[in-house]
Amino acid sequence: MSCERGLTHCERLAAAEQVRCELRPARVQVFLLEPRFTTASRTAYGVSARRHTIVVRLEDADGAVGWGEAAVAERPSYSADTIQGTWHALTDVLAPPILGQRFSGPADLVRSWDWVVGQNFARHALECAAWALTSSRLGQSLSTLLGGVRGAIAVGESFGIKDSLGSLLTDIETRLAEGFVRIKVKIAPGRDLATLAAVTGQFPGVPLSADGNCGYELDGGPWAQLDEFGMTMLEQPLGRDALVDSALLQRGLRTALCLDESVTSAGSARSALALGSARIVNIKPARLGGLLASLAVHDLCVSRSVPVWCGGIGETGIGRAFNLALASLPGFTMPADMSPARLFLAEDLVDPTYDLDPDGTIQVPASPGNGFTVHEARVAACTSRAWESRA
Repeated sequence: MSCERGLTHCERLAAAEQVRCELRPARVQVFLLEPRFTTASRTAYGVSARRHTIVVRLEDADGAVGWGEAAVAERPSYSADTIQGTWHALTDVLAPPILGQRFSGPADLVRSWDWVVGQNFARHALECAAWALTSSRLGQSLSTLLGGVRGAIAVGESFGIKDSLGSLLTDIETRLAEGFVRIKVKIAPGRDLATLAAVTGQFPGVPLSADGNCGYELDGGPWAQLDEFGMTMLEQPLGRDALVDSALLQRGLRTALCLDESVTSAGSARSALALGSARIVNIKPARLGGLLASLAVHDLCVSRSVPVWCGGIGETGIGRAFNLALASLPGFTMPADMSPARLFLAEDLVDPTYDLDPDGTIQVPASPGNGFTVHEARVAACTSRAWESRA
């Protein structure tokens, strides 16, 4: 299991924890933003129309700066985290105690929050800012610091539930023409078999998966029919705490189950794999509470020969840079959900932004720091609330 840089695939967390760069947080700013989101999506949770995101600016005592993002929803449907709770966690719980302190590196800073339960989106945003600051100080890209091994990430596209199958098929055709290499469709009870039949009929041979977003029960799902579509995976059809039921379901399916909402920590991932609840894991760093937590799940899955891939939650380029760096690790062997910002934002918060190459990949940022240059004037222009604290 050896690979580049002299590491085994299962040592990414240990290596990242040893990254040394003295951090002396002197200023933290938190911004509630209202970027111009241009799309809404329907899933088993209902219609989601994003209005906000939260970004964090962390400044060190020497003036070095790193940014992070919490692309958190208004309502606690996908996770327990919300805009209001994440704002509170950042401004009242996580940020104030680190100001004026000295940390040997990002892992040391993250350990100072060991007493905090939950608040994963807030943790992720502030940890990412610390990693960006470290990357800038050390002059190494985020991918390099995390142990990445590839310079470009294969990307698929995710399609929400639509009233018109014709509209869905047109959207898919457009994205495939742009180079996306995998189709993922959102499904819900009563909005599944006809959708998948239409997609497979129109686009035979294109890798296909379906995402149930916790919308099904073990008893009564159309499992045998879904199993006939030859999908690469069926993602999170059952509830987030239904690990035993997922294991029972997986035993009866040829199609691999993939867990998303169920995996909120390395511990929950370990339980799921021990039970046989899935054969694939979707790693979203915000859901897991940061990059180090994501590395822990990556290393666990690689040690069990379980493939992982990186999901997205509508991050701007600030947050996407960290997803791309994470997806460059060796265990991420399946196409990521990494839609270019032009598909859901009128204007990105980084300049230049990222986009899909003709071969269906997105380049991993190679520049130190945030990877992409944060356009601070755009951040200021869409800020609806701001908080600041200094050492």
